[in-house]
Amino acid sequence: MPATRMIWGGIVIVLLAVFLFQWDQLEPKVEDTSLVIASREILSSANEFKNYWVVNGQPSSMNKEGVEIIFTSLGWPIVINDQEIDCQKWIAILLPDKETIYTDSIRSHKNLTEIESYHCDYSISDGKVMSVMLNNGVFKVRVGS
Repeated sequence: MPATRMIWGGIVIVLLAVFLFQWDQLEPKVEDTSLVIASREILSSANEFKNYWVVNGQPSSMNKEGVEIIFTSLGWPIVINDQEIDCQKWIAILLPDKETIYTDSIRSHKNLTEIESYHCDYSISDGKVMSVMLNNGVFKVRVGS
């Protein structure tokens, strides 16, 4: 009986070691996939705001959860504070109820505001960056390092 327990204990330890080794190789792919999913959620959310804009007679702005959302001339949502894009609030409306991507918090570290051009970079761990851009009426989300 004790030999059987030792054999089973050894098998469990080997299986755990294999799982942990494989997880280290799998984790970067999981993180990249979560970034791609988040970028698609942002695009979907921006399109939902644009649909709202079209259906409701093209209002110039709306208020959602205490945030003033301004619509561009083509209906894309932006959040302006002191005549600049507010990256934290922009990501909050485009990616609601999500403060992390995978296990990493989302940090805004760059913004650019020009006429009809807005750009915010959001970073997570390992130097990965997600850029949300609205340039000349084209809304884009780019994921990279």
